[in-house]
Amino acid sequence: MEAPAIRPRTAIEIVDVAFSIFRSNFATMAVIGLAASVPFVILISLGVFSMSSFDPKAFQSAMLAMLPMIVAIGLVAMLWMSVIDGAMTFAAAEAYHGNRPSPGDAIRGALAKGLSLVGGNVLRMLIIMGVGMVLAVGVALLGRVSGFLAFLVAIVMLVLFVHVIARTFAITSAIVIERKDAMDGVSRSFALSKDSTLRIVGVGFLCLCVYWVAQFAGALVVQLVVGFILRNPIVAAIIGNLVGMVMYPFLNIALMVLYFDQRVRKEGYDIDVLSSAMTPAPQG
Repeated sequence: MEAPAIRPRTAIEIVDVAFSIFRSNFATMAVIGLAASVPFVILISLGVFSMSSFDPKAFQSAMLAMLPMIVAIGLVAMLWMSVIDGAMTFAAAEAYHGNRPSPGDAIRGALAKGLSLVGGNVLRMLIIMGVGMVLAVGVALLGRVSGFLAFLVAIVMLVLFVHVIARTFAITSAIVIERKDAMDGVSRSFALSKDSTLRIVGVGFLCLCVYWVAQFAGALVVQLVVGFILRNPIVAAIIGNLVGMVMYPFLNIALMVLYFDQRVRKEGYDIDVLSSAMTPAPQG
Protein backbone atom coordinates (compact mmCIF):
# COMPACT_ATOMS: atom_id res chain seq x y z
CA MET A 1 0.00 0.00 0.00
CA GLU A 2 1.02 3.60 -0.44
CA ALA A 3 2.27 5.10 2.82
CA PRO A 4 -0.29 7.47 4.41
CA ALA A 5 0.82 11.07 4.66
CA ILE A 6 2.41 11.55 8.07
CA ARG A 7 0.78 14.64 9.59
CA PRO A 8 -1.43 15.65 12.50
CA ARG A 9 -4.79 13.88 12.29
CA THR A 10 -8.24 14.19 13.78
CA ALA A 11 -9.85 11.28 15.63
CA ILE A 12 -11.92 10.33 12.56
CA GLU A 13 -8.81 10.41 10.37
CA ILE A 14 -6.94 8.14 12.81
CA VAL A 15 -9.78 5.59 12.59
CA ASP A 16 -9.82 5.91 8.79
CA VAL A 17 -6.06 5.36 8.47
CA ALA A 18 -6.22 2.42 10.87
CA PHE A 19 -8.95 0.78 8.78
CA SER A 20 -7.01 1.49 5.59
CA ILE A 21 -3.92 -0.24 6.99
CA PHE A 22 -6.03 -3.11 8.33
CA ARG A 23 -7.78 -3.59 4.98
CA SER A 24 -4.60 -3.37 2.88
CA ASN A 25 -2.74 -5.83 5.12
CA PHE A 26 -5.70 -8.00 6.07
CA ALA A 27 -3.99 -11.35 5.41
CA THR A 28 -0.99 -10.47 7.61
CA MET A 29 -3.12 -9.02 10.40
CA ALA A 30 -5.58 -11.92 10.28
CA VAL A 31 -2.80 -14.50 10.61
CA ILE A 32 -1.33 -12.66 13.61
CA GLY A 33 -4.78 -12.25 15.14
CA LEU A 34 -5.55 -15.95 14.72
CA ALA A 35 -2.19 -16.82 16.29
CA ALA A 36 -3.29 -14.78 19.31
CA SER A 37 -6.42 -16.87 19.72
CA VAL A 38 -4.74 -20.23 20.35
CA PRO A 39 -4.68 -20.05 24.20
CA PHE A 40 -8.22 -18.66 24.25
CA VAL A 41 -9.54 -21.42 22.00
CA ILE A 42 -8.08 -23.97 24.41
CA LEU A 43 -9.68 -22.21 27.40
CA ILE A 44 -13.07 -21.98 25.67
CA SER A 45 -12.89 -25.65 24.70
CA LEU A 46 -12.12 -26.67 28.28
CA GLY A 47 -14.77 -24.38 29.76
CA VAL A 48 -17.58 -25.32 27.40
CA PHE A 49 -16.74 -28.99 27.63
CA SER A 50 -16.81 -28.89 31.42
CA MET A 51 -20.16 -27.11 31.43
CA SER A 52 -21.71 -29.76 29.24
CA SER A 53 -21.96 -32.05 32.28
CA PHE A 54 -25.35 -32.07 33.96
CA ASP A 55 -24.01 -33.47 37.23
CA PRO A 56 -23.07 -30.60 39.59
CA LYS A 57 -20.62 -32.79 41.50
CA ALA A 58 -18.96 -33.96 38.30
CA PHE A 59 -18.82 -30.35 37.07
CA GLN A 60 -17.16 -29.17 40.30
CA SER A 61 -14.58 -31.99 40.29
CA ALA A 62 -13.83 -31.37 36.60
CA MET A 63 -13.25 -27.66 37.23
CA LEU A 64 -11.02 -28.37 40.23
CA ALA A 65 -9.05 -30.92 38.23
CA MET A 66 -8.58 -28.46 35.36
CA LEU A 67 -7.83 -25.42 37.54
CA PRO A 68 -4.01 -25.74 37.39
CA MET A 69 -4.19 -26.17 33.61
CA ILE A 70 -6.53 -23.20 33.23
CA VAL A 71 -4.26 -21.00 35.37
CA ALA A 72 -1.19 -22.12 33.39
CA ILE A 73 -2.89 -21.45 30.05
CA GLY A 74 -4.06 -18.07 31.35
CA LEU A 75 -0.49 -17.07 32.25
CA VAL A 76 0.80 -18.29 28.90
CA ALA A 77 -2.00 -16.37 27.18
CA MET A 78 -1.01 -13.16 28.98
CA LEU A 79 2.65 -13.56 27.96
CA TRP A 80 1.72 -14.61 24.43
CA MET A 81 -0.63 -11.64 24.00
CA SER A 82 2.21 -9.28 24.92
CA VAL A 83 4.22 -10.66 22.01
CA ILE A 84 1.21 -10.72 19.67
CA ASP A 85 0.37 -7.09 20.46
CA GLY A 86 3.99 -6.28 19.65
CA ALA A 87 3.78 -8.20 16.36
CA MET A 88 0.63 -6.34 15.35
CA THR A 89 2.26 -3.02 16.22
CA PHE A 90 5.41 -3.98 14.28
CA ALA A 91 3.39 -4.92 11.18
CA ALA A 92 1.23 -1.81 11.46
CA ALA A 93 4.27 0.49 11.76
CA GLU A 94 5.86 -1.14 8.70
CA ALA A 95 2.65 -0.67 6.72
CA TYR A 96 2.30 2.92 7.97
CA HIS A 97 5.64 3.67 6.30
CA GLY A 98 4.68 2.02 3.02
CA ASN A 99 6.18 -1.46 3.49
CA ARG A 100 4.50 -4.85 3.11
CA PRO A 101 5.15 -6.78 6.34
CA SER A 102 4.71 -10.55 6.57
CA PRO A 103 3.36 -12.35 9.66
CA GLY A 104 6.72 -14.07 10.15
CA ASP A 105 8.65 -10.80 10.03
CA ALA A 106 6.22 -9.20 12.47
CA ILE A 107 6.36 -12.05 14.98
CA ARG A 108 10.15 -12.26 14.74
CA GLY A 109 10.39 -8.50 15.26
CA ALA A 110 8.21 -8.76 18.36
CA LEU A 111 10.05 -11.78 19.74
CA ALA A 112 13.29 -9.81 19.53
CA LYS A 113 11.78 -7.51 22.17
CA GLY A 114 9.75 -10.23 23.87
CA LEU A 115 11.08 -9.74 27.39
CA SER A 116 10.62 -5.97 27.16
CA LEU A 117 7.07 -6.40 25.81
CA VAL A 118 6.13 -8.73 28.64
CA GLY A 119 7.80 -6.47 31.19
CA GLY A 120 6.08 -3.38 29.78
CA ASN A 121 2.66 -5.02 29.94
CA VAL A 122 3.28 -6.25 33.48
CA LEU A 123 4.33 -2.74 34.54
CA ARG A 124 1.23 -1.30 32.90
CA MET A 125 -1.00 -3.76 34.74
CA LEU A 126 0.73 -3.05 38.04
CA ILE A 127 0.36 0.72 37.57
CA ILE A 128 -3.32 0.47 36.67
CA MET A 129 -4.13 -2.11 39.36
CA GLY A 130 -2.14 -0.21 41.98
CA VAL A 131 -4.05 3.00 41.32
CA GLY A 132 -7.33 1.09 41.30
CA MET A 133 -6.63 -0.69 44.59
CA VAL A 134 -5.60 2.50 46.40
CA LEU A 135 -8.71 4.32 45.27
CA ALA A 136 -10.96 1.34 46.01
CA VAL A 137 -9.65 1.24 49.57
CA GLY A 138 -10.33 4.98 49.84
CA VAL A 139 -13.91 4.51 48.67
CA ALA A 140 -14.46 1.66 51.14
CA LEU A 141 -13.10 3.66 54.08
CA LEU A 142 -15.02 6.83 53.21
CA GLY A 143 -18.17 4.78 52.65
CA ARG A 144 -18.27 4.14 56.39
CA VAL A 145 -18.17 7.87 57.08
CA SER A 146 -20.23 9.42 54.30
CA GLY A 147 -21.92 7.91 51.28
CA PHE A 148 -21.64 11.22 49.41
CA LEU A 149 -17.87 11.41 49.98
CA ALA A 150 -17.53 7.81 48.85
CA PHE A 151 -19.46 8.67 45.68
CA LEU A 152 -17.17 11.63 44.95
CA VAL A 153 -14.08 9.48 45.47
CA ALA A 154 -15.57 6.82 43.19
CA ILE A 155 -15.94 9.44 40.45
CA VAL A 156 -12.35 10.56 41.02
CA MET A 157 -11.27 6.92 40.92
CA LEU A 158 -12.92 6.38 37.55
CA VAL A 159 -11.36 9.54 36.09
CA LEU A 160 -7.91 8.68 37.42
CA PHE A 161 -8.24 5.08 36.24
CA VAL A 162 -9.00 6.22 32.69
CA HIS A 163 -6.23 8.83 32.96
CA VAL A 164 -3.64 6.15 33.82
CA ILE A 165 -4.80 3.96 30.94
CA ALA A 166 -4.34 6.92 28.58
CA ARG A 167 -0.89 7.70 29.96
CA THR A 168 0.27 4.13 29.25
CA PHE A 169 -1.21 3.82 25.75
CA ALA A 170 2.12 3.93 23.88
CA ILE A 171 4.18 1.40 25.86
CA THR A 172 4.03 -1.34 23.22
CA SER A 173 4.66 1.10 20.36
CA ALA A 174 7.67 2.63 22.11
CA ILE A 175 9.18 -0.79 22.84
CA VAL A 176 8.67 -2.17 19.32
CA ILE A 177 9.25 0.92 17.19
CA GLU A 178 11.87 2.78 19.23
CA ARG A 179 13.46 -0.41 20.64
CA LYS A 180 13.01 0.73 24.24
CA ASP A 181 13.20 -1.57 27.23
CA ALA A 182 10.22 -1.99 29.57
CA MET A 183 10.99 0.90 31.94
CA ASP A 184 11.93 3.28 29.13
CA GLY A 185 8.77 2.26 27.27
CA VAL A 186 6.67 3.32 30.25
CA SER A 187 8.56 6.62 30.56
CA ARG A 188 8.23 7.25 26.83
CA SER A 189 4.48 6.65 26.93
CA PHE A 190 4.08 9.06 29.84
CA ALA A 191 6.10 11.69 27.94
CA LEU A 192 4.07 11.35 24.72
CA SER A 193 0.73 11.44 26.56
CA LYS A 194 1.55 14.44 28.77
CA ASP A 195 -1.15 17.14 28.49
CA SER A 196 -2.98 15.01 25.89
CA THR A 197 -4.96 12.54 27.96
CA LEU A 198 -8.40 13.89 27.04
CA ARG A 199 -7.60 13.59 23.35
CA ILE A 200 -6.14 10.11 23.77
CA VAL A 201 -9.19 8.97 25.74
CA GLY A 202 -11.52 10.38 23.06
CA VAL A 203 -9.66 8.71 20.19
CA GLY A 204 -9.36 5.46 22.12
CA PHE A 205 -13.06 5.40 22.98
CA LEU A 206 -14.02 6.02 19.35
CA CYS A 207 -11.75 3.18 18.20
CA LEU A 208 -13.18 0.87 20.87
CA CYS A 209 -16.75 1.63 19.75
CA VAL A 210 -15.89 0.87 16.12
CA TYR A 211 -14.13 -2.35 17.16
CA TRP A 212 -16.95 -3.49 19.47
CA VAL A 213 -19.59 -2.98 16.78
CA ALA A 214 -17.56 -4.80 14.12
CA GLN A 215 -16.58 -7.63 16.46
CA PHE A 216 -20.09 -8.09 17.84
CA ALA A 217 -21.70 -8.10 14.40
CA GLY A 218 -19.19 -10.51 12.89
CA ALA A 219 -19.05 -12.90 15.83
CA LEU A 220 -22.84 -12.90 16.27
CA VAL A 221 -23.51 -13.74 12.63
CA VAL A 222 -20.92 -16.51 12.58
CA GLN A 223 -22.07 -18.04 15.87
CA LEU A 224 -25.71 -17.99 14.75
CA VAL A 225 -24.90 -19.61 11.41
CA VAL A 226 -22.55 -22.21 12.89
CA GLY A 227 -24.91 -22.90 15.80
CA PHE A 228 -27.85 -23.33 13.42
CA ILE A 229 -26.02 -25.56 10.96
CA LEU A 230 -23.81 -27.65 13.25
CA ARG A 231 -25.77 -27.22 16.50
CA ASN A 232 -22.52 -27.47 18.42
CA PRO A 233 -21.96 -24.78 21.09
CA ILE A 234 -18.26 -25.58 21.40
CA VAL A 235 -17.59 -25.05 17.68
CA ALA A 236 -19.80 -21.94 17.64
CA ALA A 237 -17.94 -20.41 20.62
CA ILE A 238 -14.52 -21.18 19.13
CA ILE A 239 -15.36 -19.80 15.68
CA GLY A 240 -16.94 -16.72 17.25
CA ASN A 241 -13.70 -16.16 19.18
CA LEU A 242 -11.66 -16.56 15.99
CA VAL A 243 -13.75 -13.93 14.24
CA GLY A 244 -13.21 -11.56 17.15
CA MET A 245 -9.44 -12.13 17.02
CA VAL A 246 -9.38 -11.43 13.28
CA MET A 247 -10.79 -7.98 14.10
CA TYR A 248 -8.53 -7.46 17.13
CA PRO A 249 -5.50 -6.09 15.18
CA PHE A 250 -7.53 -2.96 14.37
CA LEU A 251 -7.08 -1.73 17.96
CA ASN A 252 -3.31 -2.14 17.86
CA ILE A 253 -3.16 -0.43 14.46
CA ALA A 254 -5.19 2.49 15.79
CA LEU A 255 -2.93 2.84 18.84
CA MET A 256 0.11 2.81 16.56
CA VAL A 257 -1.37 5.58 14.38
CA LEU A 258 -2.20 7.55 17.54
CA TYR A 259 1.37 7.01 18.79
CA PHE A 260 2.84 8.51 15.61
CA ASP A 261 0.25 11.29 15.72
CA GLN A 262 1.45 12.23 19.20
CA ARG A 263 5.04 12.21 17.96
CA VAL A 264 4.04 14.52 15.10
CA ARG A 265 2.30 16.92 17.45
CA LYS A 266 4.95 16.92 20.17
CA GLU A 267 8.20 16.32 18.31
CA GLY A 268 7.66 17.24 14.67
CA TYR A 269 8.06 13.64 13.53
CA ASP A 270 6.52 14.50 10.15
CA ILE A 271 9.28 17.07 9.55
CA ASP A 272 11.93 14.49 10.46
CA VAL A 273 10.47 11.99 7.99
CA LEU A 274 10.25 14.64 5.26
CA SER A 275 13.82 15.76 5.89
CA SER A 276 15.19 12.21 5.78
CA ALA A 277 13.36 11.57 2.49
CA MET A 278 14.80 14.64 0.77
CA THR A 279 17.69 14.12 -1.62
CA PRO A 280 20.81 15.83 -0.35
CA ALA A 281 21.92 18.79 -2.43
CA PRO A 282 24.93 18.04 -4.65
CA GLN A 283 28.22 19.27 -3.33
CA GLY A 284 29.45 22.24 -5.33
